[in-house]
Amino acid sequence: MKYTLDCGMLDGLVFIDESYLAELNDADLLYAMDILLDSSGTSELICDFPNEDWDIVRQRETERIREFCGQGKMIVWLLDCVVKECELTKSTKVTDPCKWLHLPAGKLLAVTASELIQCLAYPKLEMEKVFELSLEPGWYAIQNKGIDNIMYCKKQPPKSILSNIQKIC
Repeated sequence: MKYTLDCGMLDGLVFIDESYLAELNDADLLYAMDILLDSSGTSELICDFPNEDWDIVRQRETERIREFCGQGKMIVWLLDCVVKECELTKSTKVTDPCKWLHLPAGKLLAVTASELIQCLAYPKLEMEKVFELSLEPGWYAIQNKGIDNIMYCKKQPPKSILSNIQKIC
């Protein structure tokens, strides 16, 4: 499946099962996600933490969103000003290292991080999705080469903690 990705500054691409949106719709989680997107401390969020080192603040304040992602509920690719033609491909050759996504409802939603935060904070807004895809419920290994080539494969995840946040330069 081909799609166009258009991310602004301090943004990202999110993969999530639609069933997890209600759980993510928590003011503290959304604030943590805003902080997660600002990897270098260049937004106005830094003003909320005067005289604190941004790296320490970011590590501390994003713990809950990192745990949410680490449970396989969401994948976040951190991006900055990206407009690209991209492709999502089903594959049987997804190998380590990869990210793991749980799709209990089988409804994969791809959306920019900024759009997700805005639409969860203001439920009357209509979410502009990058794409939606119906898949068999279960766990999926997700592997990417950059942001423009993402592959997925249905399989069981490892027992270890998942790393589902990646900065792409």
